[in-house]
Amino acid sequence: MVSRENTVIAAYLAVTLFLLYAVIETASPPVWVSSAILLGLGVVAPTLTNEYLDRRAA
Repeated sequence: MVSRENTVIAAYLAVTLFLLYAVIETASPPVWVSSAILLGLGVVAPTLTNEYLDRRAA
């Protein structure tokens, strides 16, 4: 059985990869844009979401 945390991370990972691909294919952004997308949506957003859901469940 997949935990809620892993489900949240997998969903954000899918969105992050799709958005990163779309941004790179439609424009030629600076390197910091792709880094910001990866860090923001791939690391920070799932962490904040899981923390929020943990506090709400407690």
